[in-house]
Amino acid sequence: MKIMARLSAKDVIIFESFFGKQLSDSPKALYDYMKNAKAYQHYRLIWSVKASFEPVFVASGCEFVRRGSFKWIMLMARARYWVNNTRQPDWLVKNSQTTYLQTWHGTPLKKLGTDIEEVTMPGTTTANYRVNFTRDTKKWDVLLAQNDYAANVFERAFQVDSNRIITTGYPRNDRLSNYKVAEVKAIKERLKLPCNKKIILYAPTWKDNQSYRRGKYKAFLEFDLKTMHAELGKDYIVLIKWHYLIADHLTIPAEYDQFAIKVPQTIDINEYFLISDILITDYSSVFFDYAILKRPIIFFTPDWDAYQNEIRGIYPEISAALPGIMVQTTADLIRAIRLEKEPSTAFYDRFCYLEDGLATARVVASVFTKNDEL
Repeated sequence: MKIMARLSAKDVIIFESFFGKQLSDSPKALYDYMKNAKAYQHYRLIWSVKASFEPVFVASGCEFVRRGSFKWIMLMARARYWVNNTRQPDWLVKNSQTTYLQTWHGTPLKKLGTDIEEVTMPGTTTANYRVNFTRDTKKWDVLLAQNDYAANVFERAFQVDSNRIITTGYPRNDRLSNYKVAEVKAIKERLKLPCNKKIILYAPTWKDNQSYRRGKYKAFLEFDLKTMHAELGKDYIVLIKWHYLIADHLTIPAEYDQFAIKVPQTIDINEYFLISDILITDYSSVFFDYAILKRPIIFFTPDWDAYQNEIRGIYPEISAALPGIMVQTTADLIRAIRLEKEPSTAFYDRFCYLEDGLATARVVASVFTKNDEL
């Protein structure tokens, strides 16, 4: 692998999203922009795809390579750029001529990286987790931050020098800033969702202490589905969007399957944001993005004290400024849904100020070399 790290780089960019499982997120926004911009057409744009997740990439018509294959190793060794929103395998050595752009995938509420005081994830210790985590962060040449708060957290939690962080807003969120009403209608029709009911998006994160094994976390509904259905079923439906690290497939009882709908992981979460009227989450960073739409956000956190003090930990600066209602019981959750309270403009002004629809252009201009002859 060290020999490959000294090979001459070619004008190849390898994109990857959520360990090769999705064609999504900021890597997708950057890919689409560069694919359609004449100044960057000298690059060969290739997606890294985990085995069995190829169908979405085949349907899109993009070029891809199977993650972990010999061809993938050779392409990674000679790529001019890597674009990723999670981590690369620990054993992968980066070419000295390769620029690693780490887009990451959210502004944090829950503690990250070396900020986690005690790691409760299976298969590791706190010391080993920090060593393995920073092994990848040391490879990053450029790290994107959504706002100044995130940049400060990333510098410390990822142990990345501030001169490697660019605060640009997230490319993936340009779509949220630029959407049209007709796009929302088209998504609902494609997903065959009713137009006469309001849509609640339930998007919780994974829990460090709720797992089968390392990297495979449990799915469970913390609210009372029977009560939710009885109280809200006439006017609402709930779309359940699991975190990408959640491994299993919770079965919704047949009597509720027209009310609570598990949505495909392969569809970009921005589409679910656009069609939903309310977001319910817990400790996930998705609310920073959803706040761009200025729609109601509810934090359903029955385990708030345990999560804050025993499981992962929460950044106090954000927990004191949440842009929505925090509830801990199903009854209070139902009341908050009916209230439909919009988030404060103060939160938007502080954390979403760069989400102006131009983040992708800023990142591309800052990171990638243009072909000025075009």
